[in-house]
Amino acid sequence: MKTKYLIPAILLLALQFASCEQSEANALTNESMEVSIDELAAIAAFTTDSNAITQSEIDGLLLMREEEKMAQDVYDSFYSTYKVINFDRISNSETRHTAAILALINHFELTDPALTTPGKFSSTDIQGLYDKLVAAGTSANTALSTGAFIEEYDIADLKKLIAETTNADIIRVCC
Repeated sequence: MKTKYLIPAILLLALQFASCEQSEANALTNESMEVSIDELAAIAAFTTDSNAITQSEIDGLLLMREEEKMAQDVYDSFYSTYKVINFDRISNSETRHTAAILALINHFELTDPALTTPGKFSSTDIQGLYDKLVAAGTSANTALSTGAFIEEYDIADLKKLIAETTNADIIRVCC
């Protein structure tokens, strides 16, 4: 097997294992743990002063909000095109991530940069990245590889934000 096919094949196998049907017990556990996006955004569990935020932290949070929405929108596009259930599940996870970042944005009384229209972004850089990523997913296999790239990209930016802050709330949400 050629090396260029190895990573997509491994990702496909891993995602196929992850897509196995849940048992009733797992389904019940997942249902009991679900929190609506509005409920998450309203949680007042933050401990830092809403004015205790640097410009670097503001920039990082706004970037993460756009990146998380971008990931969600790419996965939604891939699910719509290829009907691979994993893309739908990962999109749902990204929805929770965007809600957590939105909760921080609301806590710090910042303006949410995320646009409500799928595939549209206020950041021209994020818009360009979204367009490139969706275009790169020309098959289910390349879409899976693109998804792996998105996660690596996202993790790198989360690590950068965490490394550049001492704010306990930002660290807790991003870890």
